[in-house]
Amino acid sequence: MTELVDIQMFVEVAKRLSFTAAAQATGGNKSSISKSVSRLEERLGVKLIQRSTRKLSLTEEGSRLFEKAHAALMSISDAQQELTSNQQQIKGKLRVAAPMSYGLTTLIKLLPGFMAKYPRVTVELHLEDKLSEIIGEGFDLAIRIAELQDSGLVARKLGEIKHVTVASQRYLDLYGTPAHPVELKTHRCLIYTLRNQPRDWKYTGQDGQEVTVKVQGNFESNNSLAIRECLLNGLGVALIPEFVVREDIAAGRLVSLLDGYHGFTRNLYAVIPDRKHVNAKARAFIEFVKAEGQR
Repeated sequence: MTELVDIQMFVEVAKRLSFTAAAQATGGNKSSISKSVSRLEERLGVKLIQRSTRKLSLTEEGSRLFEKAHAALMSISDAQQELTSNQQQIKGKLRVAAPMSYGLTTLIKLLPGFMAKYPRVTVELHLEDKLSEIIGEGFDLAIRIAELQDSGLVARKLGEIKHVTVASQRYLDLYGTPAHPVELKTHRCLIYTLRNQPRDWKYTGQDGQEVTVKVQGNFESNNSLAIRECLLNGLGVALIPEFVVREDIAAGRLVSLLDGYHGFTRNLYAVIPDRKHVNAKARAFIEFVKAEGQR
């Protein structure tokens, strides 16, 4: 960082051929600027400026450095101005629809960073587990965890959502720990009703063989957060998106089951009404979630 400052100070002096004028232009002081130039000359091992009591002049080496350094600093300045200009253009209300569980556990944690980066954007977040009509309801984009069927919309893949099988230790102490997916037939399973064929739980073994188990249970819900509460209270076993229970597994509140068998995976999409007319704030939001949401 000091090296860049020294070069900047040298360029300011070289433009004006005056330490005093450079100090006035930068708001610094003549002594510190003189030390910056001397430090740069010592580091490079060449004389850049000829000093006399009456005037300053650039040496041949100083002229070459000034030409290249001035051009480089101008490029940096132009890039900063372009970035600032782009961010200033990203403004207005951004209407986002998202599944309630993903919105409350994951997306809401990303919003502070996005809003700090784009302070002129106002976010309206609509959380609902049903698939919102993105065009008819006026959303800029919708987050969906699904295999998309609607060819009239444009989807951008943001990542993948793994599903894991979990239960509390209290439940396992009472009913035992399943070692194979087939054993789930005898367990109390918590059913997520918005999934296609919600009672058919699909797994893939380490050998690549697929196993489908038809499960039963005494609790059903269209919301993963409700199922999580039942898990924490020892009411059963669930096949649930990993992001919903990640912290619970890490904290020991829930136990990951069926080692060696992988639950199914769903794609995470950002859906927009029209590729040709995607607005700047929606594009910025998609890029931000794609970059930050997978960390």
